Amino acid sequence: MSDINAVQITVFNRSDPGLWFVMCESTFALATPKAITESVTKYNYIVSHLPPDSASLIRDVLMKPDATDPYSQIKKELINRSGESSQHEIRKLLSGEELGNRKPSELLRNMKRRAESLNVADNLMLELFLQRLPSSVQTILAAVSELTLDKLPKLQTELLKFRLLLLKLLQFLRKMNNHSKLNYFWKLKN
Repeated sequence: MSDINAVQITVFNRSDPGLWFVMCESTFALATPKAITESVTKYNYIVSHLPPDSASLIRDVLMKPDATDPYSQIKKELINRSGESSQHEIRKLLSGEELGNRKPSELLRNMKRRAESLNVADNLMLELFLQRLPSSVQTILAAVSELTLDKLPKLQTELLKFRLLLLKLLQFLRKMNNHSKLNYFWKLKN
């Protein structure tokens, strides 16, 4: 029991988890009567000093720790999932995704897969996803109430089909280039 009292770990720093681990490792090295080197022991110290909100970020790791090196696992996951560094990584990761000629549902699936281990909130994922869409689709979707990630792909696929149809129609009208032919077309439509 005296070993537990000899190790004083600072409060978890969610904004800079990498620095916090450096400080913990220094504490482990200075522990008396001898340095703490066992992965399981380090893991247990880390877990016992995590605030509940930070522990919930890595719930899956806590429920099933790695059998061979739980400390390295918890360190890696806490750094990846918390603080500004993970938000920066999420933005970097997701901003590189472009719709291109894919369906919106394909883009969303790919973005979700990339962000899976980073615990991206649905509202942030929705915002980042909408930014990847053509501005005309964004404008239409802004008017949709109760827009969710689940409803979004099908709705956007339909909107993009409609948009492509309108673009083809505009191309056709430009080719006509004759005002009387345009009038004839509009009379047929109405």
